[in-house]
Amino acid sequence: MSRSLTTLLRYKLWIDELTLQAIARIDAGKFAEQRHLAVRLMNHVFVVDTIFKANLTGQPHGFTALNTPDTPAIETLMREMSATTRWYLAHVATLTEADLAETLHFRFVDGGPGEMQAEEMLHHMLFHGTYHRGAVGGLLSASGVTPPKDVLSVFLRDHAKQP
Repeated sequence: MSRSLTTLLRYKLWIDELTLQAIARIDAGKFAEQRHLAVRLMNHVFVVDTIFKANLTGQPHGFTALNTPDTPAIETLMREMSATTRWYLAHVATLTEADLAETLHFRFVDGGPGEMQAEEMLHHMLFHGTYHRGAVGGLLSASGVTPPKDVLSVFLRDHAKQP
């Protein structure tokens, strides 16, 4: 088990929920385009999280694109993102150092071959979400909603000690 990966996944669980809650506060009548784009970005994060979950387990993911044709409701997305991140937390708890170092082979959505160590896949998934939450933060600000403090230090100070 990797303590740092567990901490980062708990951080992801926390900040994804806060981000989706903030998106829900966007005035849909006034800022419909920004709200829709913010949900689409978070759905893209969820899709990539799901793809890498499949890559880690050697299962087909079934996606042919990096987002879904339909945009889910925020509540649905929050539930699905949370369940996926909780799966990652449970999965990481079972991994040894050897498991993390194992090179896994997979296919990218475009059909091209890929290979990464399991730990690299986990880091990619975590950093990918951070990148897109940053873009969502800009959309929130432009829509008059204060973005959550998407920083690890705030999580560590305020939430890391909680179970």
